[in-house]
Amino acid sequence: MKKLFFALIPVIVLLSCKSNIKNKPADTLTAVKPARVSPVKKLLPIYQGVWVKSDYIEKIKQTHSVLAAVDLVTGITGMQIDSSLLNGDSLEATVGWDNQNPGSVALTFKPGKNPAAVKFGEDELGYSITNGDTSLILYQVYQNQLFKTLYHKILNVSADRNVSDGINYAINKALIAGGYLLTFGPKKVSEVTFTADGQVTGLEGFKKYFVENDLKPGPLKNLDLIIFDEFSSKRATYSYLFKGNTLELYETKPNEKATRMVLGKLKYILTRQ
Repeated sequence: MKKLFFALIPVIVLLSCKSNIKNKPADTLTAVKPARVSPVKKLLPIYQGVWVKSDYIEKIKQTHSVLAAVDLVTGITGMQIDSSLLNGDSLEATVGWDNQNPGSVALTFKPGKNPAAVKFGEDELGYSITNGDTSLILYQVYQNQLFKTLYHKILNVSADRNVSDGINYAINKALIAGGYLLTFGPKKVSEVTFTADGQVTGLEGFKKYFVENDLKPGPLKNLDLIIFDEFSSKRATYSYLFKGNTLELYETKPNEKATRMVLGKLKYILTRQ
């Protein structure tokens, strides 16, 4: 009997070891929670850039005229949001009032009352993404009525650009940028190119152009104007007129009372290619 008992001891020990192995809890890995992305870091890439008032640029594109869209030059027509200026949860956004007057507005990344909006001075600035196209939405309340203004990104932030450059770029792109064939002028039949960043080639040796956008009602502001080589001795100002795919440039001069600009002789005819 003792022999049987002692013979069973190794079996009992072996079973006990196996039981302990089965019952021993497996080593568990500590779950690492993904780092939370702060709302500021999430939103900055969306807001970053140079933005221009959408309805203003669209009207210029449809009418082929900056003067015809002057009724939409109200309030903030452009803004530049530079993430490198972030201080805590806010930054100073550079803005252009009425195309001409520079200023700044504090953009604070704290939730506003409107959808996907944050504080923007006394107003709110939100965003909308449709089919991959991002718009910023300025929410303003006036006399208890909510107004929404849309802006589209026209340029990335760059050290050598500002809000005025963004507005000029958007106007040029919508209005005149592209290739043309000069069919009437001192030098007939030549290729002319206008770039969106204000460069021109193939037209009487001119190198730069600027489409006048300060056309709010006032003396001598009754014609659409384009200025070539503004800051040089070759400066020339013409009034432009689009007829279908044809661009006509006219000489201009003030009337006798210097209250209005009047068209002079036709200088160039260019056909868009």
